[in-house]
Amino acid sequence: GEISGTLSEGLEYLADHLEREYYLRSKTMGALFYPILIVITMIVIMVIIMIFVIPQFSEILKESQAEIPLITKIVLKLSDILRVWWWLVLIGFALIGISIFRYFKTKEGGEVLDQNLLKLPIIGPSLKIIYIGRFAENLATLISGGISISKALEITAEIAGNSVYKKIILLAKTEVEKGESLSSILSQYPDIFLPVFTQMVRVGEKSGALSSSLMQIVGFYRKETEQSLDNILNILEPIMIIFLGLVVGGLVGSILIPFYKIMSSGF
Repeated sequence: GEISGTLSEGLEYLADHLEREYYLRSKTMGALFYPILIVITMIVIMVIIMIFVIPQFSEILKESQAEIPLITKIVLKLSDILRVWWWLVLIGFALIGISIFRYFKTKEGGEVLDQNLLKLPIIGPSLKIIYIGRFAENLATLISGGISISKALEITAEIAGNSVYKKIILLAKTEVEKGESLSSILSQYPDIFLPVFTQMVRVGEKSGALSSSLMQIVGFYRKETEQSLDNILNILEPIMIIFLGLVVGGLVGSILIPFYKIMSSGF
């Protein structure tokens, strides 16, 4: 804003941008609250079953001297380990969690995480929409503010939010400085920059109104982002509930199977 002499307009845009980012972040956290609650509930239920319920059935099975299925033996063994070595299990999970977290904080780990997030079903396409929308919005604002496209790409790369997009944007900056068009570079990565987006960039370049074309894309992707978050939530909830039912049902079933066999033999 200072460079282009449009500081007031830049600050107004910044206020709107921060408001949209806050809304998106709040909506994302709200969407994740219920699945996280289900995961916590599942862990608590599993711990209660493994520590307090299964050991009681274990004694009965040992006294009956009945043949125990393999799955039941595994569950009983895990229950014994959890009851006796719970503190060691807790430390182990904590160390694994910290190690994974620290690895993803490194440059190599961050790149691995960013690449795999984009490949995830459902989540990956939604993230691409978010990153493309962010890229288009910031690039359009910088260009309309009088910043050269080369400098605008350099700035936008730093706030892309994903190392995959950052690399491609920086590559595009280098090629644009050599005389290549932005759309020709982005079209080489159809899995990262959607063809519709690349086509709109090409139209903007040919018409000399790149910032206007980008802002049209931004409006479309804002709506797509909200819809994607709603779709993720609608799909994630039943998946988590089904997963919780399968895990708890599997634990209970592994214990009830031998009792069913005992009753059938006695009958």
